[in-house]
Amino acid sequence: MEESGGDVREGRDEISLLAEELVQLSVKGSMVVSSSKPTLICTVWTEKLYNPESFRAHMKGIWKTRKKFEIQMVGQNLFLIVFELAEDLEMILEGKPWLFRKSIILFDKLFQAMERDQIRLISSPFWMKIDSCFLEFDKKDLLHAIGATFGGVLRYEINEDFCQLRINLDVQRPLRRGIFVSTDDVNKVWVPFKYENLPMFCFGCGRMGHGLSNCTQIIPARKRKISENPSYSLALKAESKLIRKESMKFNVLLK
Repeated sequence: MEESGGDVREGRDEISLLAEELVQLSVKGSMVVSSSKPTLICTVWTEKLYNPESFRAHMKGIWKTRKKFEIQMVGQNLFLIVFELAEDLEMILEGKPWLFRKSIILFDKLFQAMERDQIRLISSPFWMKIDSCFLEFDKKDLLHAIGATFGGVLRYEINEDFCQLRINLDVQRPLRRGIFVSTDDVNKVWVPFKYENLPMFCFGCGRMGHGLSNCTQIIPARKRKISENPSYSLALKAESKLIRKESMKFNVLLK
């Protein structure tokens, strides 16, 4: 009798599940896994919302690779770009910076699986132009001295009317408008900077990824005053050298 009574109690004690509790969730893991093929991890440095499909279409429209490539979304504003050829990947890296809707795209090679919170995409190379190389300075020494303040010179070009150097910019920091250079403690010269393919940036705080109206670094009361007399301007933009990008592409394909 006791055993049969026990069976009755077990039946009464069964849990009745709600419909919501019967749903099985599938959540993506926190790991970003690389492909066996040449792979880039990338993000768009912007505070604006955008359609990932429009990003895919845009990049496939402007990148003229020898073989096809695939763009996979692996997180919020995080993509894997998988190439068939290593040469195509190198060509894309050589052509940096690339823009999407006036925002900079940040890339890095992905060799192994990584936790999403360990991925740091915060810098990109840019060509910086100095309109006139000052006669009182040796051109090569001047470029290397300036480049050292950016962490080093990736490449440089010296012409009769201007000089250029390729440096890495931290997109979290304000753009630098120039630098004072001197050969002694008395005389100093202001050397203004211009950047090729500069993305959208704030005329108030000088950071990339947003405009003055969306800037969180500046209180609203100051924005109107800054808009009338901005700290930064389009004078920071230099003309893009499309010929150089084509020559880079040609050199990579030759390799």
